[in-house]
Amino acid sequence: MRIESEPLKLQNFQLTPDAKGGVLTLQNSRKSFTLNPLQYSYLDVLKNGTSIEGLVQFYLGQGWLVSFRELYNLIQFLLKEAVIQNPSFHEYFAAQGSQDYSASPSPFQTVDLKEGTLNPRVLPFFRSLDPQLSHYLLQKAQRIQVPANTRVVRTGTRDRDLYIILSGEAAVYRVLSDTQRQRVAILKDGSLFGERAFLLNQPRSADIITQTNCELLKISHLSEFDQLIKTEKAQSLQHRFWVQQALMSSQFFKDLPSNTLDMLTFRGRLVQAPAHHVLFYEGQPGNTCYILVQGNLVVSQQGRNINVMPQGSCFGEISLLVSGGVRTATVTTQQDSVLLEIHQNDFYQILTQNLILAKEIEELANQRIGADRKRS
Repeated sequence: MRIESEPLKLQNFQLTPDAKGGVLTLQNSRKSFTLNPLQYSYLDVLKNGTSIEGLVQFYLGQGWLVSFRELYNLIQFLLKEAVIQNPSFHEYFAAQGSQDYSASPSPFQTVDLKEGTLNPRVLPFFRSLDPQLSHYLLQKAQRIQVPANTRVVRTGTRDRDLYIILSGEAAVYRVLSDTQRQRVAILKDGSLFGERAFLLNQPRSADIITQTNCELLKISHLSEFDQLIKTEKAQSLQHRFWVQQALMSSQFFKDLPSNTLDMLTFRGRLVQAPAHHVLFYEGQPGNTCYILVQGNLVVSQQGRNINVMPQGSCFGEISLLVSGGVRTATVTTQQDSVLLEIHQNDFYQILTQNLILAKEIEELANQRIGADRKRS
């Protein structure tokens, strides 16, 4: 069970309201602590054995948004003072080492085909398949070394092999003419490419060129694979790979646990936007946030460009968390782009199930608000 959905077991205490919020008095030690209004209010709900998820849903039902930072700080304080008695909470936060989820090691560091230690369940592609099929494909996989500046995949060809980057970096280029190419994405450790041909038997739609020396896992296409997976499922898998690839290239999302990556993937819907398309305007109401899957975007305020967002960027969250539902900037595509759109209700459901992620995203939103104020 996730700690966010586990009812809290708390030692006996007394809550007394005051003008500054309230006072928490522990009955065993008689120690007293001053709580701010939000902390007092949250603890007043949690004292009834409510879970973190239940608390957030309770406030949403009242039309109020929870401050995940304040809730996170309250939980940390209650653990420090041994008010929370759930062993799982202590184990979870001890494992975090008082650091954020991004400190956890990437699962791709453990891949070693020669020693037979590759666990297909940690890779997005294999998590999407039946376990027996995953192992079957892995038996045919090859580990290959590719030097920098090598074209691994050529636009228009009909080969159907699939590749996963075990180490190194490659770039995706859209071919515009015989002499022009446009770079549309960067692929890093754990990224997958060639899925369109592998899954859907379609010609290669881009050039893939290594930027550094790379170690790749090459998965040969097997004729029986097409019989084991229907076209609808193949299309769904391809979209899922695009999203997870973007998440894994993001400094913010790349080290999330696999179950959270899956939640982000399935809660949203993929949307495509042409170049120079305005996704939303500054001052508009907004109830969605976005993750950039492919392409890039320019952010402007009061007609002045202030930022360019690369693949894997999360944006639009400010209107959901801290700005009262109002867009604080205009966002425009610079080239044809693919985005994962997440509605506010789904976004909050994801955050409710991962307190650390929720706290980090809220802090990111506040940092952006602070930067906006300095510019104004």
